[in-house]
Amino acid sequence: MVITTKRAAAPSTQTQLKIKTGAVNRLVKERQLYLKEIDEQRVRVEEYRQRAIAETGESKRKTYDADLRKQNEVLEETVLMVPHMERRIRDAMQDLENLVLSMKDGAEDIEALASAKEAIAAAASVFASTNTKPAVSASAKPDVSASAKPAE
Repeated sequence: MVITTKRAAAPSTQTQLKIKTGAVNRLVKERQLYLKEIDEQRVRVEEYRQRAIAETGESKRKTYDADLRKQNEVLEETVLMVPHMERRIRDAMQDLENLVLSMKDGAEDIEALASAKEAIAAAASVFASTNTKPAVSASAKPDVSASAKPAE
């Protein structure tokens, strides 16, 4: 008796396009949430700092000092997440760009392709606003196909 296993077919290009577009959009949104959390956490740290300064009782002051240290740790951890998110956005953006470039013109869902290009633009704006550059993207690579042709 021979047992055969069915493998799931590789996702179609359209499915990959939608998944990768969604991933880029989600990562950009997640980065925005981290930036918002940093602002909120800075306000919280300042509130704790003011409470610690205003407190006259020794035991309560120690409690506020400990709380302030903990809130500063939370702030530092949140700040460290931003570069991590930017790396993830860069990687996802490159994957999506490579997929878009590999697709044949005219054979795809125009709407999904437009969404993918919008997601790439949104991801690129992350790097424009932070003055950091993503690694060389697939769309920025020189076209070597013309130079590879033999001269006639």
